[in-house]
Amino acid sequence: MRKPNGYGSIKKLSGNRRRPFVFVVTENGRQRPIEYFCTQIEAEIYAADYNKIHRNHSLPGHKMTFAELYYRWLPAHIDDTSPADSTICGYKNAFAHCQPLHAQIFTDIKYVDYQRVIDTMRRHGLSYSSVKKVRSLISLVSKYAAKIEAADKNYAELLTLGKNKPVRPHKVFSRQKINRLWTHADASGVDTVLILMYTGMRCSEMLNLDKSDVNLRQQYIRITKSKTAAGLRIIPIHSRILPLVQARMILPGQTLIADADGQPYNYGRYSTVWGHVMSLIHASGHTTHDCRHTVATLLDNAGANENAKRRILGHADGDITDRVYTHKGLRQLRKAIQLLK
Repeated sequence: MRKPNGYGSIKKLSGNRRRPFVFVVTENGRQRPIEYFCTQIEAEIYAADYNKIHRNHSLPGHKMTFAELYYRWLPAHIDDTSPADSTICGYKNAFAHCQPLHAQIFTDIKYVDYQRVIDTMRRHGLSYSSVKKVRSLISLVSKYAAKIEAADKNYAELLTLGKNKPVRPHKVFSRQKINRLWTHADASGVDTVLILMYTGMRCSEMLNLDKSDVNLRQQYIRITKSKTAAGLRIIPIHSRILPLVQARMILPGQTLIADADGQPYNYGRYSTVWGHVMSLIHASGHTTHDCRHTVATLLDNAGANENAKRRILGHADGDITDRVYTHKGLRQLRKAIQLLK
């Protein structure tokens, strides 16, 4: 499609650049760069919006592709919901799996096109969780399309994902392994595993904790960054790990979990710490998420209140009565967490 005179153009710059695409306009016979982008489609979206605002130009007959809709939706969604970095990464991975749809006109995409993406993923051995994230992305993008009146159909709920067969079922830590953690509590990194074991936090939640999120006077941790809305919560600090948390609070760094220089850990760096601790207590094969399963199992075994357990773990309430009429105070949550031995 030929663009109107004065619309501007998009160029790809040479070399190894993080943002190689540039949108330029001509002023006084010279081209002036306006903005730089990682992808061509992001540059095209910017150019269209720029011309609508500054020059009242629109491309005649333009129809939005799946990729353009995604790149319009993502920044709007981030502004509205402030998702965790891991959640944004999940969106980007799901979008990559939808590659066959990227160039298609969004309103022309039908159920069979979406289902073909899902079926291809399962045929290549991708997990149930991965295809579920793709379905979620399709739903979110479709809802955004309805919001901006670009389309009115959402095929996500019609998609068949197949059976959920866990690639590696989670394993609960035995009492012997937990005792070994306490035996080696002074070893490097062991305290972080014990903190996971006695809070039920996700690893990403622990690594994102700022020291300002820890209230030592009232002995609780406030989760402000989580993969779900239900994950934003308060967790009482168990009496056994209180000294470990207090020791972390006086170390260098803004985050609770930091290295000797006060630098925060990302998941990749922390995996090395985790591997060292698991080797120390002879617990190979465990993942960080096994700590959450262990907390859930131990709370169940100890007869913890179901509503309190869900709030500690950051699970969505399963019943409207729980969600609306039941309010668990810090004292009740502390009573539940202290059931962990």
